[in-house]
Amino acid sequence: MSESAAEKIQSIETPEGTFTLRLVLDDLGSIYPGMIRYTVEVLRGAETVYTYAINTYESARQGSLFDTRAAAEIVFARLAHDVASRPHLYTRPRVFTRPLPGTGTADVVILQGSPRRFGNSAKVASWCDDEAARAGLSSRVFFLQEMEIRSCIGCYVCYDQGYCPVDDDMPEIIRALESASVLVVCTPVYTGTVPAGLKAVIDRCQWLHAREKILGREVRARGLLVAVAGRRGTEPFVCVTGVVDAFMGNLGIRPAVPVLIGDLDRARDVEKIGGVEDDVRAALRALLAPRDEG
Repeated sequence: MSESAAEKIQSIETPEGTFTLRLVLDDLGSIYPGMIRYTVEVLRGAETVYTYAINTYESARQGSLFDTRAAAEIVFARLAHDVASRPHLYTRPRVFTRPLPGTGTADVVILQGSPRRFGNSAKVASWCDDEAARAGLSSRVFFLQEMEIRSCIGCYVCYDQGYCPVDDDMPEIIRALESASVLVVCTPVYTGTVPAGLKAVIDRCQWLHAREKILGREVRARGLLVAVAGRRGTEPFVCVTGVVDAFMGNLGIRPAVPVLIGDLDRARDVEKIGGVEDDVRAALRALLAPRDEG
């Protein structure tokens, strides 16, 4: 978490009552080296009615004309003037956020990363979905190619407020991952790595990383990667396993030994490779078994 310090405080008397402006510095260096967040808060009495935040990772690097602290100071001064001249606008809280859905959670969350709705990765996802049902657990398969998931724009707003300003379907995935006990990633190998749709989700899960680090929303899931490739051997999976391991590690998800299925250029259909379905189901069953916390 962060270390906070009030850098500046100003009281403003208005016909609507007393307002207090605070400029707060949070040292987020434990999350990213050198990350500092400045938050300008407007309080009416003890109630926060407006906040503005900016961090050093949003701004350009050293040598630019943009200074994060200076920007926060400008906002502080402008808000002080605005509160004094238009206090009626600050009598009620103005909250800028994107709440997560209240529903859509599941014990097992499956990210089906292939753009092919009925391809080999989708078949693997169906085996995992069925295995969760056999264990008496709820599950949810996200067919990423059917969702609107935009690319991360690197704005770092998630580290200011704990939410992502990009308007798309990502909140459903964040909500599901935050409450899941098991995450399964099903993906083909595309040009040595994961498909673009899955990579977009991985990048956008920085939002979840920020919620963990800023809001303390701990992810408790264990993870499993099931990947398919056209060629034989382990070499085609080197990048995919690295990307998915990094993704899970970033969120504190403990990955199990992955199931890697190759030679599909020859076999074409994953169901034709003997023993593979049993391997996938067994790997998931091991994660679904009750854990010995002692």
